[in-house]
Amino acid sequence: MNIKGFFQGKAGSLLLCILEIVVGVLLLINPVGFTSGIIIGAGVLLIAGGLVSILRYLVGKPETAAQQQWLFKGLLGLMAGAACVLKVDWFLAAFPLLTVLYAIAMLILAAAKLQRMADLCRMKVKRWYLPGISAAMAAVLALIILLNPFSAVTAVWTFVAVSLIAEAIVEIITIAL
Repeated sequence: MNIKGFFQGKAGSLLLCILEIVVGVLLLINPVGFTSGIIIGAGVLLIAGGLVSILRYLVGKPETAAQQQWLFKGLLGLMAGAACVLKVDWFLAAFPLLTVLYAIAMLILAAAKLQRMADLCRMKVKRWYLPGISAAMAAVLALIILLNPFSAVTAVWTFVAVSLIAEAIVEIITIAL
C-alpha cells in the first residue's frame, strides 16, 4: 500500500487524532495554563469578530446592516470576548460544569463511533469492532466523570488528558487497520 493511498480520505481523522494527543500532552504538562490560554484565545477571537461585525455595521448599507444585526452581534462578541480575557479565573472556577459538559461531549462522540462501528459491521469490514472499542472507552471515561467529578481541577485535567491520548491512539489504530 502506498502512503498517498493510505492517507487519502483519512487525513482529517488523523489530524484530529494528532491534535487530541497534543492537547492531552499539553494538559498533562500545565492544565491550568493550557486552559487559561484556550479561554484567552477564544476571547481574542470573539473580540476580533465583534470588531469586524461592528465595522460591517458602520460601512454597510443601512438596510443590510439592520437586517443582519451586525451591531448587536458585534457588541455581543466584544462583551463575551472581554469576559473571556478579563475573567479567566471565573471560567476556571466554573471548571466542574465544564467537566460535565466535556463528559457529555464524549458521550455524543461515543454515539457517533458506535454509528461508525455499526456501518462497518453492516458493510462486513474485517475489523468493524475497533470503533466500538474506542466508543466504549469514551463512554466509560465519560461516565466516570459524570458519576464522580473529581474535586481537584488538576486531577480532572490529568484524567481528561490521559483519556484524550488513549482514545486518539485507539482511533489511529482503527484508521491504520
